[in-house]
Amino acid sequence: MSTINKKQKIEAIKKLIENFCDANLNKNIKTYLMNLCDAASRNKSLDINRGKSENWAASLIHTVARLNLLYDENNSDGFHITFDAVCAFFQVSKTTIRNRAKLITEACDIRPGLPEYSNSDIMDINTFFEKHNRLKLNKSTSEASLEKEIVFEIASEEESAEIECFMAEQKRLEAEKLQQKKARRLEINRMIAEKKKAKKEESGHKQRELF
Repeated sequence: MSTINKKQKIEAIKKLIENFCDANLNKNIKTYLMNLCDAASRNKSLDINRGKSENWAASLIHTVARLNLLYDENNSDGFHITFDAVCAFFQVSKTTIRNRAKLITEACDIRPGLPEYSNSDIMDINTFFEKHNRLKLNKSTSEASLEKEIVFEIASEEESAEIECFMAEQKRLEAEKLQQKKARRLEINRMIAEKKKAKKEESGHKQRELF
């Protein structure tokens, strides 16, 4: 697809997103969605030229909705939607949207708390689940929030599973990045050791030549 057609495809996706936001969400969420749409269109791992515009729009909305807890009736934005409503609006398959949202999350390195995609007032998704299950809170939680009782209501079992799946995926990605960092560090240490060894051997060779 040519550059001109790609630009038209992106504009078509953004128009669909605007229509959904105007009917269901606010300007802040629309901004996050436009940011993610731009990021996805630039990402070489994603071919935004392929597939229906409706699938891309719904997948982007699904990704941002999970980041901002929009499937939770008590989210701080005051806007509640459901996954069913997103798919019904665009008349798309739930399975297709889940799979594409997963690709977007991985390719664009989506994590809870990224300011370009989520409200700064939204707590980390891990804290959300820890509070919901009455487990130990993250150290970053303020004393003020500790004093305030917070109750989270999941709209449905399906939506709860969606968020839990998203959380597990983030942990997997973080673990994968950690392994990559360790591998790079080992490689750097190996190269440094080889250089030191070569330098030592060269120095020893020069000393032998003096005698």
